[in-house]
Amino acid sequence: MTRMKIWPFFSYFFKYIFFAKTRQRLLFIAVVGLFISAFSLMVIQGIMGGLQRGLINRSKNVHGSYVIQFDSVTNESMEDIREILKKEAIPFYSELESEVMLKFKSYVAPAKIHGVHLDDERPNFLDDKDFSGLILGSELSSKLRLQFLDDLQIISPGVTDSLMGEVPRFVTETLSDYLYTELPEVDEFEVWGRVEIVQNLLRQRGINQIRIFNNLDSNILSQLRAVKTEVPFRVVSWEEMNGALVWSLNLETKVMLFLFISMSLLVAIAITSGLLIFYSKIRRDLMSFWILGMPQQMLVKLCFRFILILSAIICSLGTVAGFITLRILEVYGHDLIPDIFVERRFPIELNFSHITLSLLIPFGISVIFSYLSFLNFRKENQSFVSIVRSVG
Repeated sequence: MTRMKIWPFFSYFFKYIFFAKTRQRLLFIAVVGLFISAFSLMVIQGIMGGLQRGLINRSKNVHGSYVIQFDSVTNESMEDIREILKKEAIPFYSELESEVMLKFKSYVAPAKIHGVHLDDERPNFLDDKDFSGLILGSELSSKLRLQFLDDLQIISPGVTDSLMGEVPRFVTETLSDYLYTELPEVDEFEVWGRVEIVQNLLRQRGINQIRIFNNLDSNILSQLRAVKTEVPFRVVSWEEMNGALVWSLNLETKVMLFLFISMSLLVAIAITSGLLIFYSKIRRDLMSFWILGMPQQMLVKLCFRFILILSAIICSLGTVAGFITLRILEVYGHDLIPDIFVERRFPIELNFSHITLSLLIPFGISVIFSYLSFLNFRKENQSFVSIVRSVG
């Protein structure tokens, strides 16, 4: 059938649904529901993806994208690894990490201290920090009631001195700077200082970690893992170090999609009910098209084809509206979020998968339930002859 013959047929159905005085309101509600479904799924994915991306980026800015962990403290074993990283111009710094206890007056708190090798390239979050003493996370310093230039003890419970019994080794240092990373697990637990401070505490020369702040391709990873060292080591990605967090974020996304699909089933019920009523109302109009010469099989197929085209258009419009809304929030969202939140504007993360899901999920639900209604309609209308006889 030519386009000129199909267009009047589609035009009739479109006007009947949206403009006719006797239009079927339940089907109109289903169409609006499809639009809202695509729109809301696009917006939810964009904002949730932005929040997750912000959390991951803040964590990687502090902990690095990769960490080379040595099984014990070493010094000479790192030279070949450093050469590879410098040759590829990859930012990194070496550190001696240890778990310690911090004590100030009567206040005690557990902490993880990072002894930073200042000869290496420092990450952005440590660029302007004062390494004359210790740099404490803001929440950790608050728990210890510390102020600038206060002296505190760093105690290593795992290392002891034989002085009137086994006494944990400790050193005294000054608080020289604060650090606020917007990550509770960092601000409440971690400390930075010169590597010499930690080496003096542990009575060990050397380093036990290298933090890398760039993504590494497979070629560089294979070069690093092929280096022969005196002390065994492993290259661990941020995702491997934070497996529980990555799993939780993926679960959060899947649960969101599951809940959204479950709620979209309400729209599916409206689609099914609306189409059943709609088909029953237009039965005689379809018979008129049949009398004018349109084959009955073609009529039935065009009914279903029209619903598919309408659903695709509505879902596309909803996705486009969601995309425009996200861009507006990205530009003007800073006026909507209070100062107490970490993100001062709506974080937006959009990729091809988000757009695809926003289109396919509502459209897929519409196709499935429209087809069920269409099967029932085709079964009840095996022949228009009986309808003509009933009218007569």
